[in-house]
Amino acid sequence: MTQPQDEQARIRSYLQQQAAQRTIDELIRRVQEGMDELASAARGVPTAALTTIPPGEEWSPMDCLRHAAASNMHVAQQVLFAALEGTLPSNSEPDLPTDREAILAKHAEAIDSLYEHVRAADPGANLELKWKHPFFGDLNWREWLLFLRIHAKDHSRQLAAMSGQGG
Repeated sequence: MTQPQDEQARIRSYLQQQAAQRTIDELIRRVQEGMDELASAARGVPTAALTTIPPGEEWSPMDCLRHAAASNMHVAQQVLFAALEGTLPSNSEPDLPTDREAILAKHAEAIDSLYEHVRAADPGANLELKWKHPFFGDLNWREWLLFLRIHAKDHSRQLAAMSGQGG
């Protein structure tokens, strides 16, 4: 999903400002709001519609959920390593189960682990380590942590629209 340059700049500014100003617990609460919305939207898709690509979409709801979960879990692993060790892992996106509830459970487990570990990290450590986001440029681990909220909310809206819940 591409965004106009001014929208990308606005989001990048939001990520940078909020990640710098908020405490880790405040960031986690914000991220969890997005994660809760993602899980709710995923569960709101009727089972019969999970694998059907809606008109005007490129993905089925299950494709959308699998992307959101895999990407979030990959970013969570990167944030965890950056915050605690000042390095980036060389891992790829995780393997996911095929069942909606199993995906959501594995996703929640990874995100909960992220929260536990970043709470243990020095909130000002390793912020010089940045890695590239395709739309928002180089972000540090705190900015990537907050990005998880945006990513979850974006795909929550997509899933809600796919299921006819609005969005």
